[in-house]
Amino acid sequence: MANPVIQRVRGNVHCRGCPLYDDGRYADRLKARDETLELNGKHVPDKITVLFVAESPPEAFIWDRRAYFYASGPERVNSIAYHIDQVLFRSRNKDEFFKRFKECGFYLIDMIKCPVGGLPEDVKRRAARKCVDYLKEELRELKFEKAIFIGKTTFNEIKDYLTLNFPYELLPLPFRSKDNVEKFKEGVARAANLCNPEKRLT
Repeated sequence: MANPVIQRVRGNVHCRGCPLYDDGRYADRLKARDETLELNGKHVPDKITVLFVAESPPEAFIWDRRAYFYASGPERVNSIAYHIDQVLFRSRNKDEFFKRFKECGFYLIDMIKCPVGGLPEDVKRRAARKCVDYLKEELRELKFEKAIFIGKTTFNEIKDYLTLNFPYELLPLPFRSKDNVEKFKEGVARAANLCNPEKRLT
């Protein structure tokens, strides 16, 4: 299965008017976007049970190509992938994690396609409101049983632009406090019940 929206994002179909697209100072973020989308497109399950929707690729990916959720290499402790893996699989390495995650029918996309960490809040908000057009297409075209949005700030910024006519849950980012980490892990544990039992690895 493919994510049909990836090529639309890389073609900048909805990007005009976005501060990241219009301002050459952010060219490194557009390049990082395209590289994360290429990685992302390799891991779409044949049937999606749970669609995880993170806020955006990490800013660190601009200089560290191991920093994205779907990037191979040593796991970054306290990343979203790390916490999901600790709850679900405890994989030996990230490639094993990708395999198990996909076999469960789990897939992760981003609300904002470019890394927005470290940017002024008004730039983040404007980018989110432009990028929501891509997210709306993904939520419409990707068939899934449940969505799990990760990151309350960005979700609350864009939720009024979305048609949320499907089961979904909102989890905090697993950072900044022990309470956030625990709530995130609890939500991931609930998602484990939707892992395809015929393919679940133990």
